[in-house]
Amino acid sequence: MSYPWDESRAEFSTERDVPRRGRRAAHALLYAKSSAKLFDYIPMEHAVMMQLRFDGTLGFPGGYVNYHENITKGLNRELEEEIALKQRNFFSDSDYYGTWIHSYMSTPLVDHFYVKEFTEDEFKKIEMQTLQAKDWGGETMGIIRVPLDCIPQTNKPYGPMPHFLLHNFVGNAREQLVKTIVEKQLVEVENMQHAWAKMIELKHGRDKT
Repeated sequence: MSYPWDESRAEFSTERDVPRRGRRAAHALLYAKSSAKLFDYIPMEHAVMMQLRFDGTLGFPGGYVNYHENITKGLNRELEEEIALKQRNFFSDSDYYGTWIHSYMSTPLVDHFYVKEFTEDEFKKIEMQTLQAKDWGGETMGIIRVPLDCIPQTNKPYGPMPHFLLHNFVGNAREQLVKTIVEKQLVEVENMQHAWAKMIELKHGRDKT
């Protein structure tokens, strides 16, 4: 079954060793189970990390990988620079999720994507140590937790996810986020479909004003 968030201009592949064309990049989604509660009664259930980039867009930590550099090692190098990730928390080849191939760009981009679950304590420590990162205040302007709630509330026909999806994401980071959290079952498919449809509705309404 295909979903609206799969309609990306980039081709998705689960093969990491795709032919090299243009630039190579690697990015990562870090997540953990969460015991936090919104307003002390709404379970947050999971924490997912994204970052505010230097160009004002939202994306995932990571970056370009040098031509002769191992992809996973290049990712960990970028994560060490951007969020001060410690070696004990480095990603491995087994954390590879998939690759988005942007062949339509003037300089094609092959973006490798990794996903890793941490414990809640590990996740919190990673969040705190980002302030010590080399690129903090430069390439990385701040980290955020994604509001995953898609479920309608009694006084509102939708949760915060549709508004979050309206933000300006770099590349196809929005589609990467949604595809991953649905497939990792952090959000139910039906709830994300509702949130995506509401996001489109809100966007059309905003564009008319």
